[in-house]
Amino acid sequence: MESLRLSRKSSSSESEGERKRLLDVESKGVPLHENADHIRSLYSQHIMSAASASAYGLIGLLMGFVNKAVLMQWPYPNSFLALQMVASIMVVYTMKAWGLTTVQPLHMKAAKALLPVVFFYNTNVGFALAAVRALSIPVYHVLKRLTPVMVLGGKFLMGGGAPSKQILLSVITVVSGCIMAGFGDLSFDLSGYSAALISCALQTTYLLLVERSGTEKGFNSMELLLYNGILSLPVLLIIVLGTGEVWDSFESMRRQSRESLAFLPLLFASLLMGSLLNYCLFLCTLCNSALTTTIVGTLRSVLGTVMGFFVFGGVKGTVFIFLGVTFNTLGGVWYTLIKYKEKRTRERHLKEQVSKLETSNSFKGG
Repeated sequence: MESLRLSRKSSSSESEGERKRLLDVESKGVPLHENADHIRSLYSQHIMSAASASAYGLIGLLMGFVNKAVLMQWPYPNSFLALQMVASIMVVYTMKAWGLTTVQPLHMKAAKALLPVVFFYNTNVGFALAAVRALSIPVYHVLKRLTPVMVLGGKFLMGGGAPSKQILLSVITVVSGCIMAGFGDLSFDLSGYSAALISCALQTTYLLLVERSGTEKGFNSMELLLYNGILSLPVLLIIVLGTGEVWDSFESMRRQSRESLAFLPLLFASLLMGSLLNYCLFLCTLCNSALTTTIVGTLRSVLGTVMGFFVFGGVKGTVFIFLGVTFNTLGGVWYTLIKYKEKRTRERHLKEQVSKLETSNSFKGG
């Protein structure tokens, strides 16, 4: 599927780069039709951008509940992650065999370049699974909503510029909601909170690395998914074999499959959704940006938070936890709307640039 070979310039700095390019084209007298073709191609990618973001949000929402159901019955996150890597590798090679995607041959240089991505991915997922198992779904979503805040801070430290006042206020609202929710959580679990916060920091690093790997090093989403699985699997196998978890998890799987007919189908669905979520995460980040991916995650978590109050026994809490969830959610939505408006402003400015160039070219041609 050649459409998966995305333009590596569709990151958060895309519009700024395009504006500079248009000014260079205008000053150098490059034929307008060549520039217009490039712009039309750029806008045709918006469909892929919207589709990848929607798929990432929907699958991520469903997977949070499926993973919670599986881990409540089968609490072996390392074995779970190892099986997920096997499923990811099988999905990529199956799609390649069916001619649905193309993947470059594996080579050592690419593996070395992606080692940091793989490391942060696996540590992030490990801590996230631990947090999902220990915390209620609403509290988990509240804490994970800190990821966009950390991405914003990471971009600032990398020279991305200071955020606007509105962004800072929305961030303060998100953080204050986290603090209130923590005070009101009667089932407070320090290890779960710690795991969730560490997962946020790791996911921030991971998303920024994925964005850079796709933009600067030329990897498409399927290649990132494949390399991630192949490089992760040996490490995970060493962990589950070295700790003896493999035998306990296998015996537990046999016992759960005898006690519940739904367990194995649920596990299979979780593994398949995990592969699809990884693919959609890579695709969304490459089509859009790390910030867009975290914004989609924020919107997804709003619905997940509401649903989480009514499933798996609901939430034990006080007025503080409900206020905390409310503030956190409002801050997340506010933050998302601000970023969306900023993106639309950049796109509108880019269209105006194109329109001016086309008008100028028509005038000269006349």
